[in-house]
Amino acid sequence: MDQAILALLGVIITLILYLDRGRRADIAQLRKEMQAGFAKLREEMQAGFAKLREEMQAGFAKLREETHQGDARLREEMQRGFAQLTEMIMDLVSRVGRLEGRAEAVATPTEPSP
Repeated sequence: MDQAILALLGVIITLILYLDRGRRADIAQLRKEMQAGFAKLREEMQAGFAKLREEMQAGFAKLREETHQGDARLREEMQRGFAQLTEMIMDLVSRVGRLEGRAEAVATPTEPSP
């Protein structure tokens, strides 16, 4: 009976060691697969970040160009507006000058004709 117990105990210990070695091998393989997966994920993320960076730079360049074009259009419109305003003011000045001349002509005493 003692031999049977010892034999059974030996089988159990051998089985435990075999299962433990298999578990450790599975864990090591899982670790390698996870590291490979993380490396692949890291590469994909870096590629995605690079692509996103390029798209953002292109977008900012386009926005900068559109802003400059908008500024140029606004500047042109303002210059036209100032030109029209200046023209209106000069016209008003000339009209006021003519009116003052008429008022002065009416206000000056006229000498009766002899």
